[in-house]
Amino acid sequence: PRYVGYVAWRGILEENSIPPQWRASTLQDMVFCLPDGELAFSIPIADRGAAGGRRCMFVWFRPADQDSTLREWCTDASGICHGDSIPPPLIRSEVVAELKRTAHYLLAPQLAELVAGVQQPILSAIHDLESPRMSFGRVVLLGDAAFVARPHVGTSVTKAAQDASTLVDELAKGNVDDALAAYERRRMQAGRELVARGRLLGEHLEPAGRGIRPPIDAFLQDFGPGSIGEW
Repeated sequence: PRYVGYVAWRGILEENSIPPQWRASTLQDMVFCLPDGELAFSIPIADRGAAGGRRCMFVWFRPADQDSTLREWCTDASGICHGDSIPPPLIRSEVVAELKRTAHYLLAPQLAELVAGVQQPILSAIHDLESPRMSFGRVVLLGDAAFVARPHVGTSVTKAAQDASTLVDELAKGNVDDALAAYERRRMQAGRELVARGRLLGEHLEPAGRGIRPPIDAFLQDFGPGSIGEW
């Protein structure tokens, strides 16, 4: 896996934790905000019915140098660095407080209020992975074991299901060795294309000079499975 230079901060809020003036927009639509080199958006979550009301998740992609910022964010109150990830309860309170202050200055108010209201944010360093093989003798890789695309593509679960379906189709033909070879031939290109698409969308978030940032309107047209316009 290759660290791509930025992380995702995530959090989920119950409806009653969202300020009333922002509930309609955050619970009915996706709200996007694109500070320079960053991206934040909200995702409405379906009503749980008798189990509870509606919820909303935010995702905030932020640059983080692996040897400085990411290391600092992944260091707990006792001074232990957990590598490029950290259990959410161990994220230091001062890191969360700084995240909320930054949201107030950088993000649209609908999203800043979501960040301010979350009690336990989650930090995820973003990686991608491109395997040179998907079959090894009588062993195969499927889904994220073979290709990890950045979350911007919104189709990694679909890719895993397509891998599994293709493998079943080929195994049904009888010869295991031939089936695994055919599975690899059919699914390698799909994995490469998805990783490449994630990297293309990720150029908007990479430090200036490492990639060519697409115009915001073009970026939103390609973001996710399909495009925002089609949604």
